[in-house]
Amino acid sequence: MSRDRRRIGPSETAAAAPASAGASPLDTLRLETPVAALNGIGPKRAAALADRGIVTVFDLILNLPARYQDWRARTPWSELSPGLTVIVEGVLDDLRSRPMRGSRWRKIVTGWLRDETAPPLRLVWFNLASHTNLPGGERVAVHGKICEASDGTLEIAHPEILRLSEGIARPVRPLYRIPREIPQRLYADVAGRAASELSSKLSGAVPAKLIESAGIQPFGDALRDLHLPSAEADVAQLQAARSKSHRSLAFDEMFAFQLALLIERARKERRSGAAFSAEPALSAEFIDGLPFQITRAQHTAIDEIGRGISRDRQMNRMLMGDVGSGKTLVAFWAALRAIESGYQVLMMAPTELLAEQHHRSFDRLCGRLGVFSALLTGKMPPGQRAPLLRALARGDIPITFGTHALIQEGVKTARLGLAIIDEQHRFGVFQRARLKDLGPTAHLLLMTATPIPRSFAMMLFANLDLTILDEMPPGRTPIVTELFTAARFDEVLALTAHELEKKHRAYFVVPLIEDDDEEAAGLPSVDAMAKRLRESPLGRFRIGLLHGRMSAADKQNVMREFRDGAIDVLVSTTVVEVGIDVPEATIIVIVAAERYGLAQLHQLRGRVGRGSEPSRCCLVTSGGAEGEATRRLEILAASRNGEEVARADLEIRGPGDLLGSRQSGTLPLRFASLLTDYSIIERSRHLAEQWLAYDSKLSLEESNGCRTALAGMLREGFSLGDVG
Repeated sequence: MSRDRRRIGPSETAAAAPASAGASPLDTLRLETPVAALNGIGPKRAAALADRGIVTVFDLILNLPARYQDWRARTPWSELSPGLTVIVEGVLDDLRSRPMRGSRWRKIVTGWLRDETAPPLRLVWFNLASHTNLPGGERVAVHGKICEASDGTLEIAHPEILRLSEGIARPVRPLYRIPREIPQRLYADVAGRAASELSSKLSGAVPAKLIESAGIQPFGDALRDLHLPSAEADVAQLQAARSKSHRSLAFDEMFAFQLALLIERARKERRSGAAFSAEPALSAEFIDGLPFQITRAQHTAIDEIGRGISRDRQMNRMLMGDVGSGKTLVAFWAALRAIESGYQVLMMAPTELLAEQHHRSFDRLCGRLGVFSALLTGKMPPGQRAPLLRALARGDIPITFGTHALIQEGVKTARLGLAIIDEQHRFGVFQRARLKDLGPTAHLLLMTATPIPRSFAMMLFANLDLTILDEMPPGRTPIVTELFTAARFDEVLALTAHELEKKHRAYFVVPLIEDDDEEAAGLPSVDAMAKRLRESPLGRFRIGLLHGRMSAADKQNVMREFRDGAIDVLVSTTVVEVGIDVPEATIIVIVAAERYGLAQLHQLRGRVGRGSEPSRCCLVTSGGAEGEATRRLEILAASRNGEEVARADLEIRGPGDLLGSRQSGTLPLRFASLLTDYSIIERSRHLAEQWLAYDSKLSLEESNGCRTALAGMLREGFSLGDVG
């Protein structure tokens, strides 16, 4: 089901009106009336709308305008120029028509819009049956995009025209993302009438008694005002989706989301879990035998996780920490606590290389303890896979590392006690839920290196326990971060060559895969950068390519070659943002760095500095970078940890790219944005807590809208237990 079909929650539950070829009288409309029953929407148009997830009147209303036309504005004639989309006023005259080539009935119609202050504007319509319906001789307003004809005359093809003598009934007009088969005017008319007629039956999640304190409109009123904006509406706010109506819908949705998180957290407190109560033999020996001292933050994390997994209630915990802060070591300690208590452990990573890396690291650090481990990946031959699965099902394998292969059909465990998910945002909610299904009482430990400020993370991951590693292991050499303009690229090449001559390795990160990618002007692609490097002093080194359109197997092979030293320079897109540990990589060059958010740049920077050698991050700006973009890069150069970077990004532009990966595909949010609605998240959480204190079970009639909204989330398959 498309995300765009999510039911926010109409309180009206009456049966749907039967579809018919004719019009459905407006006074019989219900939210579940099929759009096929509406006047002007026949079977073909209904099918086209269904492809967009618009099947009922309620779907129709929830499809908000994408933008607005302001017919109150006028473009001065003196400012008309090719490429401009304008609304211009004048007298329409000199209408003429001629037959279209190849058609007896269709015509090309031309006319002129005149104003005494400037040369006339030619108007052209193709494929018209007649021009008699056009208001020749009248003063009109014309909307369209200006182009320059071959004779140098300015013209508009297929302009929209309004008779000024009739007035403008809807001066602020909504425009929708809809199939081409449906005229904008028809959709706007139907959606506006439906939203107006049914606004009182559209109930949101926020209870009526909280509407005023929330400072929002009732749900139905907000929808109506977006489909039927008033003549005084602020079009700039509407275009930016920052109007009071937009904010009201976002608040209502985020209120439901926060309710879900809070309810889920309360439920987790009652869920039975596997209590790891054995004497800490393996886990203690693991820590004592390390050739280095763990950090204070790791000690704290181990204490917090230890308390969680020793209880007979399920732990659901997010372990956050900067790249290189030691999250994996903490996860290994938790795994050993499970194993010494008689349970099995699964650790899932987003790529085969990362799963292999975890497997090797575990064997290197824990092999002396005599703990058997296994690796399960999608490419494993059937002859090896089958006996491994049987051993896993019997409980013979204490800890198994893997990718999505861990959640494929046929994988079973005898006594799963702990599921660990690394780079958790790379997995969808269904994948996380499937891993949990392998052990109903298993504890869940999620790990992420995405930098998010502590206060924001505590609010966003309200349904999870949160442990943060805010300290780096001693002995790490800080990464030197420098800014370079494109004109200084030769300096970057010289720095890179110096590192490569010391048998180190280098990353070059570029924004595009191919030169013909959109907005490619002046920006390098993977191929173009590789060609440039081969023709530079770096040409004597081995250069490899990596990007998202390569097959999974090809990507894995390239990364293995880079890891093993068969490739010296890896030219890549941001697919290396989460990659394997290559201690020999000491320099990363990020080209067109202004195109990335601070958090993403920080993640990329974390690809180097993973060994004992000094490392460098070169941020190369393209020609057009200036102002805020340069300021952000200067902040990154001065920042040393993810918390600083995240706070800076939050201050500059809100939660932005801190949550981009999370927003895409994991949260069914239609109106609220985790990218821009930080204040709404905070306020909605406060009111959700207040409402649950008043009606903890949402059993009162006043909570009907809350229950309906939560049911809508569940219909989408949104697993609240796996929000993190």
